[in-house]
Amino acid sequence: MASPTRIFVDRSRVEEFQHCPRRRYLAYHQDGRGIVPAKKALPLAVGGAVHRGLEVLLTAGAHLYTNEQPHVRDGQEVHVEYMPGTWRKVEDAAVTAALADFSAYAGALEVDATEAAALHSKLKAFDVYDVADATIAAEMTRDLVVKHQRDFDDYLYQEQSALVEALVRAYARRRLRPLLVEYEVLEVEREGQWQLHAPHGINEHSIAYWGDPDLWFMSRPDALLRDRTSNQLYLQSFKTTASWDVRKERDAQHDMQGLSEGVEVERRLAEWWESIQVAKADGCGIRIDGCSQATNDYLRDLPAPPRILGIRYEYLLKGDRRRDRDLSARLGVEARSQASHLVRGYYNASGDGSWNWSWDYLKPDAPGEASKLYGGKWKGTPVWESMPVARWIDMLDGAAMTVGEEGVELGYGCDAQATGYTARHPLDEVFIPPMVVYRGEDDLRDWCESTEAQEVRVAEATARIAAAADEGERRHLLNVLMPMSRRACSYPTECPYTRVCYGGEDIRRDPLGSGLYKARVPNHPQENSAPAPISLDRE
Repeated sequence: MASPTRIFVDRSRVEEFQHCPRRRYLAYHQDGRGIVPAKKALPLAVGGAVHRGLEVLLTAGAHLYTNEQPHVRDGQEVHVEYMPGTWRKVEDAAVTAALADFSAYAGALEVDATEAAALHSKLKAFDVYDVADATIAAEMTRDLVVKHQRDFDDYLYQEQSALVEALVRAYARRRLRPLLVEYEVLEVEREGQWQLHAPHGINEHSIAYWGDPDLWFMSRPDALLRDRTSNQLYLQSFKTTASWDVRKERDAQHDMQGLSEGVEVERRLAEWWESIQVAKADGCGIRIDGCSQATNDYLRDLPAPPRILGIRYEYLLKGDRRRDRDLSARLGVEARSQASHLVRGYYNASGDGSWNWSWDYLKPDAPGEASKLYGGKWKGTPVWESMPVARWIDMLDGAAMTVGEEGVELGYGCDAQATGYTARHPLDEVFIPPMVVYRGEDDLRDWCESTEAQEVRVAEATARIAAAADEGERRHLLNVLMPMSRRACSYPTECPYTRVCYGGEDIRRDPLGSGLYKARVPNHPQENSAPAPISLDRE
């Protein structure tokens, strides 16, 4: 008797179906593996690159911090002293890794639909209107469009590369060490999987492969942390976001990420704990593949298998993208720039070449009184075009509280703020205070049961669509089993698949042939080795 094909799912797939079933189909099932836009959405590219840098920071930083702590050797307390600049080398290594990840998207970044529409509608090709030959004028117009688009793409890539580097360096300076003081890092970006639905057997119809599928849930938590004081476990989740408001805070309270990732971690740690306890009772040690020494030591001393107490969220603010008149004039398009003091400052070009990172400041001669820069003197300028990003972060990181007469605090002053002081440290403006969301057993049960039922239905639906006899039947099954929601096409952002859903017959039948899409590359290694899905037997 044949075994059902293992089907892999993950959090992104589950959320895509709840967002729009048709989007889920196109992203993960079209042409067997799913299709994605040929260009990478800007937030995803930046977020992924920053995550790569944070992965290196946590891994190398945890090792460095642990070895810096006093420990006993041969009855003597030993202090490890590293060469000056060792922590900076960790930071530099993290930046190198992040930029290497981001480099894959050079010339292939896609801004949101609103920004793209404004960009293309304002291409300045007016100088060709006096050309008498219409064909020549059209060719010149196309050439100008290509040039302006290329110039913007180059600027966007350089700007966002600077943002990626700045975010990683800012975290290394202000957030890494406090995290390591409070928590021990047990795991970083560890791939895991657990069985969401176990098949009950195969009947005489091939539909049993899919009506009763072998479903496995893939996950990769950013990190597993142990509280050094309470000994409790937490999952770490990093998020990059343009802005922050109460809606995002509330949304985190219902985020499925901690629920889905915690299942795999708890099941695996329970298996490891049992093996370690058996070996401990037998008076011998055991080395489990993939289990670090720190995790082994933690599990050995526990009276029961550990549980995940909560999810610790850290949000990194990228800033909004705002219309930039100077950049628009420079590039010949209606362009936006990143409104983040990590990559843009206010430059005094006509004076001494000084900078301000903040437009708002506290007056030096009137404690607590706020004011604003004079617009005729200070001009918003890309910092990364004037100096290395590392130097700018050094200037921001050097901010210190200035104390005036009679011990009155005037605010933070630094080389990056030539005018007055600021109420907060410039790098602290980039981070939302860490937020911990605690898991409830009822929440976990509700999520597991509803997700299992949903994914069983999806597995059967996609198999039926793949087995359709002709295009008409396939279209019918798509409409019935994986319908378009039509409520998430253009708001709050443009769906990347509207060109397929509402395009002509050619792109609907062959999205890859349009050149606007490419085959999806699996994000988890398990899926790369998985066989192609089995189609339903139509007999």
